[in-house]
Amino acid sequence: MPNVFISHGQRDAKLAEQVETALERLGLKAFNPVRDLRPGNDWRKGIQTAIKRSDAIIILVSRPQYLSSSWTSYEVGVAEALGKRVMLLLSNKHSVTELPADFASTQIVEFDPQAPEHAAHDIASRLAVV
Repeated sequence: MPNVFISHGQRDAKLAEQVETALERLGLKAFNPVRDLRPGNDWRKGIQTAIKRSDAIIILVSRPQYLSSSWTSYEVGVAEALGKRVMLLLSNKHSVTELPADFASTQIVEFDPQAPEHAAHDIASRLAVV
């Protein structure tokens, strides 16, 4: 069963949970740092460990501004250093042209925030699960 790390902003917690639930229904194990890391723990170390155990990192982008977050940069940097696959789950309300140039070569999965199960199917198929 593939493991994925779901990176998201605080404002997207509910949407991240919906994507996570849909991914788990398809046989993927999803790690959500907001849910799975406990207060008081070393978040950087916990994130590193979770990404190390993951097959891919999914960056949920409902707003392109999220990509300028220091946590996002940290998570992507860890994933790239470990040779992990990075996918942007980009809301269909935004264009690829709105993304920072650093993410130009990142695999993009466009999704409708009203239908997170479709995004989960797309991610799973790209990871060759379904």
